[in-house]
Amino acid sequence: MIRKISPKSLVSQICLIMLIGLSLVLSLSLQIYSDEREQVLNYVSSDSTLDRLSSLIFILNKTPFDLHEDIISASQGVGFDLSLDRKPIVIENKKNLLSKKLHDLIAPSQIKDIRIVSVKSERLDAGMAGMGKMHAMVSDNPMHAKMNNSYNLQLTGSILLANQHWLNFNSAIDQEIVQLPLKAVILVFVFTLLILISMTWTVKRALRPIDELAVAANKVGSERNFKALPVIGPSEVIPTIVAFNQMQFNLSKFINDRTKMLSAISHDLRTPLTSLRLRLEFIAPGEDQARMLDTVAQMEAMLKATLEFSKSNWQREEKQETEIVSLLTTICDDYRDRGLNIQLKSNNKLVFRLWPIAFRRVIENLVNNSIAHGEDVQGNLYISIEAFLTSGVLTIYVRDTGRGIDQSQFEEVIKPFVRLDKARATHNSSVGLGLAITHSIIQEHGGKLTFSNQEKGGLEVKISLSEK
Repeated sequence: MIRKISPKSLVSQICLIMLIGLSLVLSLSLQIYSDEREQVLNYVSSDSTLDRLSSLIFILNKTPFDLHEDIISASQGVGFDLSLDRKPIVIENKKNLLSKKLHDLIAPSQIKDIRIVSVKSERLDAGMAGMGKMHAMVSDNPMHAKMNNSYNLQLTGSILLANQHWLNFNSAIDQEIVQLPLKAVILVFVFTLLILISMTWTVKRALRPIDELAVAANKVGSERNFKALPVIGPSEVIPTIVAFNQMQFNLSKFINDRTKMLSAISHDLRTPLTSLRLRLEFIAPGEDQARMLDTVAQMEAMLKATLEFSKSNWQREEKQETEIVSLLTTICDDYRDRGLNIQLKSNNKLVFRLWPIAFRRVIENLVNNSIAHGEDVQGNLYISIEAFLTSGVLTIYVRDTGRGIDQSQFEEVIKPFVRLDKARATHNSSVGLGLAITHSIIQEHGGKLTFSNQEKGGLEVKISLSEK
Protein backbone atom coordinates (compact mmCIF):
# COMPACT_ATOMS: atom_id res chain seq x y z
CA MET A 1 0.00 0.00 0.00
CA ILE A 2 2.81 2.43 0.95
CA ARG A 3 4.68 1.57 -2.22
CA LYS A 4 1.63 2.45 -4.35
CA ILE A 5 1.09 5.91 -2.85
CA SER A 6 4.75 6.85 -2.45
CA PRO A 7 6.13 9.25 -5.12
CA LYS A 8 8.17 7.71 -7.92
CA SER A 9 10.75 10.42 -8.60
CA LEU A 10 13.81 10.76 -6.39
CA VAL A 11 13.22 14.50 -6.00
CA SER A 12 9.68 13.89 -4.71
CA GLN A 13 10.85 11.19 -2.29
CA ILE A 14 13.61 13.40 -0.84
CA CYS A 15 11.26 16.37 -0.56
CA LEU A 16 8.61 14.20 1.12
CA ILE A 17 11.11 12.96 3.71
CA MET A 18 12.31 16.51 4.31
CA LEU A 19 8.72 17.74 4.58
CA ILE A 20 7.82 15.11 7.16
CA GLY A 21 10.96 15.82 9.19
CA LEU A 22 10.50 19.57 8.96
CA SER A 23 6.84 19.30 9.94
CA LEU A 24 7.70 17.24 13.01
CA VAL A 25 10.45 19.64 14.06
CA LEU A 26 8.27 22.71 13.53
CA SER A 27 5.32 21.15 15.34
CA LEU A 28 7.50 20.31 18.33
CA SER A 29 9.07 23.78 18.24
CA LEU A 30 5.68 25.48 18.10
CA GLN A 31 4.43 23.37 20.99
CA ILE A 32 7.48 24.20 23.09
CA TYR A 33 7.20 27.87 22.15
CA SER A 34 3.50 27.93 22.98
CA ASP A 35 4.04 26.25 26.36
CA GLU A 36 6.93 28.53 27.25
CA ARG A 37 4.99 31.59 26.16
CA GLU A 38 1.97 30.57 28.21
CA GLN A 39 4.16 29.92 31.22
CA VAL A 40 5.85 33.32 30.93
CA LEU A 41 2.48 35.05 30.56
CA ASN A 42 1.23 33.22 33.64
CA TYR A 43 4.25 34.38 35.64
CA VAL A 44 3.80 37.94 34.42
CA SER A 45 0.09 37.82 35.21
CA SER A 46 0.76 36.42 38.69
CA ASP A 47 3.37 39.06 39.52
CA SER A 48 1.09 41.81 38.23
CA THR A 49 -1.79 40.50 40.34
CA LEU A 50 0.35 40.42 43.48
CA ASP A 51 1.51 44.00 42.87
CA ARG A 52 -2.07 45.18 42.44
CA LEU A 53 -3.14 43.32 45.59
CA SER A 54 -0.35 44.80 47.68
CA SER A 55 -1.26 48.30 46.54
CA LEU A 56 -4.95 47.67 47.20
CA ILE A 57 -4.32 46.29 50.71
CA PHE A 58 -2.16 49.31 51.54
CA ILE A 59 -4.98 51.65 50.44
CA LEU A 60 -7.66 49.70 52.31
CA ASN A 61 -5.71 49.82 55.54
CA LYS A 62 -5.31 53.60 55.18
CA THR A 63 -8.96 54.40 54.44
CA PRO A 64 -12.20 54.13 56.42
CA PHE A 65 -14.14 50.89 56.15
CA ASP A 66 -17.13 52.71 54.64
CA LEU A 67 -15.08 53.44 51.53
CA HIS A 68 -13.76 49.92 51.07
CA GLU A 69 -16.58 48.73 48.80
CA ASP A 70 -16.13 51.70 46.50
CA ILE A 71 -12.38 51.22 46.42
CA ILE A 72 -12.74 47.53 45.62
CA SER A 73 -15.30 48.24 42.93
CA ALA A 74 -12.97 50.81 41.37
CA SER A 75 -9.97 48.45 41.57
CA GLN A 76 -11.64 45.66 39.64
CA GLY A 77 -10.96 45.25 35.99
CA VAL A 78 -11.15 42.87 33.07
CA GLY A 79 -9.95 39.51 34.33
CA PHE A 80 -9.54 40.75 37.90
CA ASP A 81 -12.51 40.31 40.28
CA LEU A 82 -12.54 41.40 43.96
CA SER A 83 -14.95 41.10 46.86
CA LEU A 84 -14.92 41.86 50.58
CA ASP A 85 -16.58 39.02 52.51
CA ARG A 86 -16.89 37.51 55.95
CA LYS A 87 -15.67 34.12 54.69
CA PRO A 88 -12.72 33.12 52.51
CA ILE A 89 -13.20 31.35 49.21
CA VAL A 90 -9.97 29.39 49.74
CA ILE A 91 -10.59 26.89 52.52
CA GLU A 92 -7.17 25.35 53.04
CA ASN A 93 -4.49 27.49 54.59
CA LYS A 94 -1.53 26.23 52.61
CA LYS A 95 1.60 28.32 52.43
CA ASN A 96 3.19 28.53 48.99
CA LEU A 97 5.53 30.70 46.98
CA LEU A 98 2.79 33.12 45.91
CA SER A 99 1.70 33.69 49.51
CA LYS A 100 5.29 34.34 50.50
CA LYS A 101 5.75 36.84 47.64
CA LEU A 102 2.67 38.81 48.70
CA HIS A 103 3.75 38.66 52.34
CA ASP A 104 7.08 40.24 51.38
CA LEU A 105 5.36 43.05 49.44
CA ILE A 106 3.22 44.33 52.33
CA ALA A 107 3.73 44.96 56.01
CA PRO A 108 2.88 41.97 58.26
CA SER A 109 0.68 44.16 60.44
CA GLN A 110 -1.68 44.83 57.56
CA ILE A 111 -2.72 41.16 57.01
CA LYS A 112 -3.52 38.21 59.24
CA ASP A 113 -3.75 35.33 56.78
CA ILE A 114 -2.85 34.80 53.13
CA ARG A 115 -4.30 31.96 51.07
CA ILE A 116 -3.46 31.97 47.36
CA VAL A 117 -3.99 29.09 44.96
CA SER A 118 -2.42 28.94 41.51
CA VAL A 119 -5.20 27.24 39.60
CA LYS A 120 -3.15 26.72 36.45
CA SER A 121 -0.24 25.06 38.19
CA GLU A 122 -2.53 22.84 40.21
CA ARG A 123 -4.23 21.60 37.03
CA LEU A 124 -0.95 21.01 35.29
CA ASP A 125 0.57 19.15 38.21
CA ALA A 126 -2.41 17.12 39.29
CA GLY A 127 -4.28 16.64 36.00
CA MET A 128 -7.70 15.16 36.10
CA ALA A 129 -6.82 13.19 39.22
CA GLY A 130 -6.20 16.41 41.14
CA MET A 131 -9.54 18.06 40.43
CA GLY A 132 -11.07 16.63 43.59
CA LYS A 133 -8.22 18.07 45.63
CA MET A 134 -8.76 21.41 43.93
CA HIS A 135 -12.42 21.54 44.99
CA ALA A 136 -11.37 20.66 48.51
CA MET A 137 -9.02 23.65 48.63
CA VAL A 138 -11.42 26.18 47.03
CA SER A 139 -15.03 26.55 48.13
CA ASP A 140 -17.89 27.40 45.79
CA ASN A 141 -16.78 30.72 44.45
CA PRO A 142 -19.58 32.99 43.22
CA MET A 143 -16.99 35.11 41.42
CA HIS A 144 -16.12 32.21 39.13
CA ALA A 145 -19.48 32.54 37.43
CA LYS A 146 -18.68 36.14 36.59
CA MET A 147 -15.67 35.10 34.53
CA ASN A 148 -16.22 35.23 30.80
CA ASN A 149 -15.54 32.02 28.86
CA SER A 150 -12.84 33.82 26.94
CA TYR A 151 -10.74 34.13 30.12
CA ASN A 152 -8.64 31.44 31.76
CA LEU A 153 -8.58 31.46 35.56
CA GLN A 154 -5.02 31.75 36.92
CA LEU A 155 -5.08 32.77 40.61
CA THR A 156 -7.69 32.48 43.35
CA GLY A 157 -7.04 33.78 46.82
CA SER A 158 -8.32 34.98 50.16
CA ILE A 159 -6.52 37.55 52.33
CA LEU A 160 -7.58 38.30 55.92
CA LEU A 161 -7.29 42.03 56.51
CA ALA A 162 -6.75 43.80 59.79
CA ASN A 163 -10.45 44.61 60.04
CA GLN A 164 -11.18 40.84 60.08
CA HIS A 165 -12.74 40.87 56.59
CA TRP A 166 -11.55 38.61 53.81
CA LEU A 167 -10.41 40.13 50.56
CA ASN A 168 -11.31 37.45 48.00
CA PHE A 169 -10.03 37.72 44.43
CA ASN A 170 -9.91 35.92 41.11
CA SER A 171 -7.27 36.71 38.51
CA ALA A 172 -7.68 35.52 34.94
CA ILE A 173 -5.87 36.01 31.68
CA ASP A 174 -7.35 36.43 28.21
CA GLN A 175 -7.21 33.15 26.28
CA GLU A 176 -6.48 35.01 23.03
CA ILE A 177 -3.27 36.32 24.59
CA VAL A 178 -2.25 32.84 25.71
CA GLN A 179 -2.98 31.30 22.32
CA LEU A 180 -0.34 31.31 19.62
CA PRO A 181 -0.55 34.56 17.59
CA LEU A 182 -1.80 34.27 14.02
CA LYS A 183 1.21 36.27 12.85
CA ALA A 184 3.56 33.64 14.28
CA VAL A 185 1.64 30.85 12.53
CA ILE A 186 1.76 32.72 9.20
CA LEU A 187 5.48 33.39 9.56
CA VAL A 188 6.15 29.73 10.34
CA PHE A 189 4.13 28.69 7.28
CA VAL A 190 5.96 31.18 5.05
CA PHE A 191 9.38 30.11 6.33
CA THR A 192 8.42 26.45 5.88
CA LEU A 193 7.36 27.12 2.30
CA LEU A 194 10.63 28.97 1.59
CA ILE A 195 12.64 26.13 3.08
CA LEU A 196 10.76 23.56 0.97
CA ILE A 197 11.32 25.62 -2.19
CA SER A 198 15.01 25.95 -1.35
CA MET A 199 15.30 22.22 -0.67
CA THR A 200 13.53 21.35 -3.92
CA TRP A 201 15.79 23.66 -5.90
CA THR A 202 18.88 22.24 -4.20
CA VAL A 203 17.88 18.63 -4.82
CA LYS A 204 16.98 19.30 -8.47
CA ARG A 205 20.27 21.13 -8.96
CA ALA A 206 22.14 18.20 -7.44
CA LEU A 207 20.31 15.72 -9.67
CA ARG A 208 20.63 17.78 -12.85
CA PRO A 209 23.74 15.82 -13.97
CA ILE A 210 21.69 12.62 -13.78
CA ASP A 211 19.05 14.13 -16.09
CA GLU A 212 21.78 15.18 -18.53
CA LEU A 213 23.20 11.68 -18.30
CA ALA A 214 19.80 10.18 -19.22
CA VAL A 215 19.46 12.52 -22.22
CA ALA A 216 22.97 11.67 -23.40
CA ALA A 217 22.29 7.94 -22.97
CA ASN A 218 19.19 8.23 -25.20
CA LYS A 219 21.23 9.99 -27.84
CA VAL A 220 23.76 7.15 -27.94
CA GLY A 221 21.21 5.06 -29.81
CA SER A 222 20.01 7.82 -32.11
CA GLU A 223 23.06 10.04 -32.71
CA ARG A 224 26.69 9.19 -33.26
CA ASN A 225 27.97 12.67 -32.55
CA PHE A 226 29.35 11.74 -29.15
CA LYS A 227 30.13 14.62 -26.80
CA ALA A 228 31.70 14.20 -23.40
CA LEU A 229 29.51 15.33 -20.53
CA PRO A 230 30.97 17.96 -18.18
CA VAL A 231 32.34 16.28 -15.06
CA ILE A 232 30.39 18.36 -12.54
CA GLY A 233 27.87 17.55 -9.86
CA PRO A 234 27.76 15.72 -6.52
CA SER A 235 30.71 13.49 -5.69
CA GLU A 236 28.45 10.42 -5.87
CA VAL A 237 27.52 11.18 -9.50
CA ILE A 238 30.95 12.15 -10.88
CA PRO A 239 32.26 8.53 -11.17
CA THR A 240 29.16 7.62 -13.21
CA ILE A 241 29.70 10.57 -15.57
CA VAL A 242 33.37 9.65 -16.02
CA ALA A 243 32.44 6.03 -16.78
CA PHE A 244 29.77 7.16 -19.26
CA ASN A 245 32.21 9.43 -21.09
CA GLN A 246 34.69 6.58 -21.33
CA MET A 247 31.95 4.27 -22.64
CA GLN A 248 31.05 6.82 -25.33
CA PHE A 249 34.71 7.12 -26.36
CA ASN A 250 35.15 3.34 -26.57
CA LEU A 251 31.92 2.94 -28.55
CA SER A 252 32.89 5.68 -31.00
CA LYS A 253 36.33 4.16 -31.45
CA PHE A 254 34.83 0.72 -32.06
CA ILE A 255 32.43 2.03 -34.73
CA ASN A 256 35.18 3.95 -36.49
CA ASP A 257 37.49 0.95 -36.42
CA ARG A 258 34.75 -1.27 -37.84
CA THR A 259 34.04 1.17 -40.66
CA LYS A 260 37.72 1.50 -41.51
CA MET A 261 38.15 -2.27 -41.52
CA LEU A 262 35.19 -2.87 -43.82
CA SER A 263 36.33 -0.09 -46.14
CA ALA A 264 39.82 -1.59 -46.28
CA ILE A 265 38.48 -5.08 -46.99
CA SER A 266 36.17 -3.76 -49.70
CA HIS A 267 38.99 -1.79 -51.29
CA ASP A 268 41.26 -4.84 -51.29
CA LEU A 269 38.52 -7.00 -52.82
CA ARG A 270 37.82 -4.57 -55.64
CA THR A 271 41.29 -4.98 -57.10
CA PRO A 272 41.16 -8.77 -57.64
CA LEU A 273 37.54 -8.53 -58.87
CA THR A 274 38.54 -5.93 -61.46
CA SER A 275 41.46 -8.10 -62.52
CA LEU A 276 39.22 -11.16 -62.77
CA ARG A 277 36.71 -9.27 -64.92
CA LEU A 278 39.48 -8.16 -67.29
CA ARG A 279 40.72 -11.73 -67.65
CA LEU A 280 37.19 -12.97 -68.34
CA GLU A 281 36.85 -10.46 -71.14
CA PHE A 282 39.65 -12.22 -73.04
CA ILE A 283 37.98 -15.61 -72.80
CA ALA A 284 36.12 -16.79 -75.86
CA PRO A 285 32.47 -15.74 -75.70
CA GLY A 286 30.16 -18.45 -74.55
CA GLU A 287 27.77 -19.63 -71.87
CA ASP A 288 30.53 -20.18 -69.31
CA GLN A 289 31.94 -16.70 -69.85
CA ALA A 290 28.49 -15.13 -69.46
CA ARG A 291 27.82 -16.97 -66.21
CA MET A 292 31.21 -16.05 -64.78
CA LEU A 293 30.75 -12.40 -65.73
CA ASP A 294 27.31 -12.47 -64.14
CA THR A 295 28.81 -13.91 -60.94
CA VAL A 296 31.47 -11.20 -60.86
CA ALA A 297 28.76 -8.55 -61.36
CA GLN A 298 26.81 -9.98 -58.44
CA MET A 299 29.92 -9.91 -56.27
CA GLU A 300 30.55 -6.29 -57.21
CA ALA A 301 26.93 -5.42 -56.36
CA MET A 302 27.22 -7.17 -53.02
CA LEU A 303 30.47 -5.37 -52.35
CA LYS A 304 28.92 -1.98 -53.18
CA ALA A 305 25.86 -2.63 -51.00
CA THR A 306 28.04 -3.81 -48.13
CA LEU A 307 30.09 -0.61 -48.34
CA GLU A 308 26.94 1.51 -48.29
CA PHE A 309 25.65 -0.37 -45.28
CA SER A 310 28.91 -0.06 -43.33
CA LYS A 311 29.78 3.53 -44.14
CA SER A 312 26.56 4.98 -42.70
CA ASN A 313 26.92 8.19 -44.66
CA TRP A 314 23.90 9.68 -42.86
CA GLN A 315 25.93 9.72 -39.66
CA ARG A 316 28.02 12.54 -41.10
CA GLU A 317 24.91 14.62 -41.70
CA GLU A 318 23.74 17.26 -39.29
CA LYS A 319 20.21 16.89 -38.05
CA GLN A 320 18.05 19.81 -39.13
CA GLU A 321 14.46 20.98 -39.15
CA THR A 322 13.00 19.46 -42.32
CA GLU A 323 9.68 20.10 -44.02
CA ILE A 324 8.50 16.51 -44.44
CA VAL A 325 5.69 17.19 -46.94
CA SER A 326 8.08 19.00 -49.30
CA LEU A 327 10.57 16.14 -49.05
CA LEU A 328 7.92 13.50 -49.78
CA THR A 329 6.49 15.59 -52.65
CA THR A 330 9.94 15.81 -54.24
CA ILE A 331 10.35 12.02 -54.00
CA CYS A 332 6.91 11.40 -55.52
CA ASP A 333 7.63 13.87 -58.35
CA ASP A 334 10.86 12.03 -59.19
CA TYR A 335 8.95 8.75 -59.51
CA ARG A 336 6.21 10.42 -61.56
CA ASP A 337 8.90 11.48 -64.01
CA ARG A 338 9.68 7.77 -64.40
CA GLY A 339 6.03 7.02 -65.12
CA LEU A 340 5.02 5.82 -61.64
CA ASN A 341 2.14 7.57 -59.87
CA ILE A 342 2.43 7.57 -56.05
CA GLN A 343 -0.44 8.95 -53.98
CA LEU A 344 0.63 11.28 -51.15
CA LYS A 345 -1.69 12.06 -48.24
CA SER A 346 -0.52 14.54 -45.61
CA ASN A 347 -1.14 17.86 -43.97
CA ASN A 348 -0.06 21.08 -45.59
CA LYS A 349 3.11 21.41 -43.50
CA LEU A 350 4.98 18.98 -41.23
CA VAL A 351 8.29 20.12 -39.72
CA PHE A 352 10.51 17.56 -38.02
CA ARG A 353 14.19 17.38 -37.04
CA LEU A 354 16.07 14.57 -38.82
CA TRP A 355 18.78 13.71 -41.34
CA PRO A 356 17.11 14.70 -44.64
CA ILE A 357 19.38 12.77 -47.04
CA ALA A 358 19.23 9.61 -44.94
CA PHE A 359 15.46 9.89 -44.55
CA ARG A 360 15.03 10.37 -48.28
CA ARG A 361 16.96 7.14 -48.74
CA VAL A 362 14.56 5.37 -46.33
CA ILE A 363 11.49 6.41 -48.32
CA GLU A 364 13.12 5.56 -51.67
CA ASN A 365 14.15 2.11 -50.39
CA LEU A 366 10.58 1.37 -49.30
CA VAL A 367 9.12 2.67 -52.57
CA ASN A 368 11.63 0.65 -54.62
CA ASN A 369 10.74 -2.39 -52.57
CA SER A 370 7.05 -1.84 -53.37
CA ILE A 371 7.85 -1.35 -57.06
CA ALA A 372 9.69 -4.68 -57.16
CA HIS A 373 7.07 -6.72 -55.31
CA GLY A 374 3.96 -4.56 -54.94
CA GLU A 375 1.87 -5.63 -57.93
CA ASP A 376 -1.50 -7.22 -57.28
CA VAL A 377 -2.77 -10.42 -58.92
CA GLN A 378 -3.88 -8.45 -62.01
CA GLY A 379 -0.44 -6.92 -62.37
CA ASN A 380 -1.53 -3.46 -61.24
CA LEU A 381 0.72 -1.41 -58.97
CA TYR A 382 -0.66 1.06 -56.47
CA ILE A 383 1.61 2.77 -53.91
CA SER A 384 0.51 5.35 -51.37
CA ILE A 385 2.32 7.40 -48.73
CA GLU A 386 0.57 8.95 -45.76
CA ALA A 387 2.26 11.25 -43.23
CA PHE A 388 1.07 13.11 -40.15
CA LEU A 389 2.56 14.66 -37.01
CA THR A 390 0.76 14.25 -33.68
CA SER A 391 2.04 15.26 -30.24
CA GLY A 392 5.64 15.35 -31.41
CA VAL A 393 5.45 11.92 -33.12
CA LEU A 394 5.99 11.74 -36.88
CA THR A 395 4.19 8.77 -38.46
CA ILE A 396 4.57 7.74 -42.10
CA TYR A 397 2.84 4.83 -43.85
CA VAL A 398 4.04 3.32 -47.12
CA ARG A 399 1.40 0.95 -48.56
CA ASP A 400 1.12 -1.18 -51.70
CA THR A 401 -1.19 -3.86 -53.12
CA GLY A 402 1.30 -6.72 -53.44
CA ARG A 403 1.43 -10.13 -51.86
CA GLY A 404 2.68 -8.99 -48.46
CA ILE A 405 4.96 -10.90 -46.11
CA ASP A 406 4.15 -13.72 -43.77
CA GLN A 407 3.86 -12.36 -40.26
CA SER A 408 6.44 -14.81 -38.94
CA GLN A 409 9.03 -13.29 -41.30
CA PHE A 410 8.66 -9.64 -40.22
CA GLU A 411 11.75 -9.83 -38.03
CA GLU A 412 13.79 -11.64 -40.67
CA VAL A 413 13.43 -9.17 -43.53
CA ILE A 414 15.29 -6.41 -41.63
CA LYS A 415 18.36 -8.58 -41.00
CA PRO A 416 21.40 -7.99 -43.25
CA PHE A 417 21.90 -10.41 -46.16
CA VAL A 418 18.57 -12.15 -45.53
CA ARG A 419 16.43 -12.90 -48.59
CA LEU A 420 13.05 -14.54 -48.30
CA ASP A 421 11.27 -16.27 -51.14
CA LYS A 422 8.16 -14.16 -50.60
CA ALA A 423 9.84 -11.18 -49.01
CA ARG A 424 10.47 -7.94 -50.72
CA ALA A 425 13.80 -6.25 -51.15
CA THR A 426 15.20 -3.10 -52.64
CA HIS A 427 17.27 -2.61 -55.77
CA ASN A 428 19.96 -4.62 -53.96
CA SER A 429 17.75 -7.68 -53.97
CA SER A 430 20.69 -9.98 -54.71
CA VAL A 431 22.24 -8.93 -51.44
CA GLY A 432 19.30 -8.46 -49.08
CA LEU A 433 20.48 -5.18 -47.54
CA GLY A 434 17.77 -2.72 -48.59
CA LEU A 435 15.41 -3.16 -45.65
CA ALA A 436 18.36 -3.69 -43.31
CA ILE A 437 19.75 -0.27 -44.30
CA THR A 438 16.30 1.29 -43.92
CA HIS A 439 15.84 -0.24 -40.48
CA SER A 440 19.33 0.89 -39.43
CA ILE A 441 18.64 4.51 -40.43
CA ILE A 442 15.32 4.56 -38.57
CA GLN A 443 17.03 3.16 -35.48
CA GLU A 444 19.70 5.87 -35.77
CA HIS A 445 16.84 8.38 -35.63
CA GLY A 446 15.58 6.72 -32.46
CA GLY A 447 12.41 5.53 -34.23
CA LYS A 448 10.63 2.29 -35.10
CA LEU A 449 10.01 0.46 -38.36
CA THR A 450 7.10 -2.00 -38.28
CA PHE A 451 5.39 -4.19 -40.88
CA SER A 452 1.83 -5.38 -41.20
CA ASN A 453 -0.35 -6.94 -43.90
CA GLN A 454 -3.43 -5.04 -45.00
CA GLU A 455 -6.84 -6.69 -44.90
CA LYS A 456 -7.40 -6.04 -48.63
CA GLY A 457 -3.94 -7.27 -49.50
CA GLY A 458 -0.56 -5.64 -49.66
CA LEU A 459 2.10 -4.63 -47.21
CA GLU A 460 1.95 -1.64 -44.89
CA VAL A 461 5.25 -0.28 -43.55
CA LYS A 462 4.97 2.15 -40.63
CA ILE A 463 7.69 4.63 -39.62
CA SER A 464 7.43 6.25 -36.19
CA LEU A 465 9.83 8.98 -35.05
CA SER A 466 9.64 10.86 -31.78
CA GLU A 467 11.10 14.24 -30.98
CA LYS A 468 13.81 14.26 -28.32
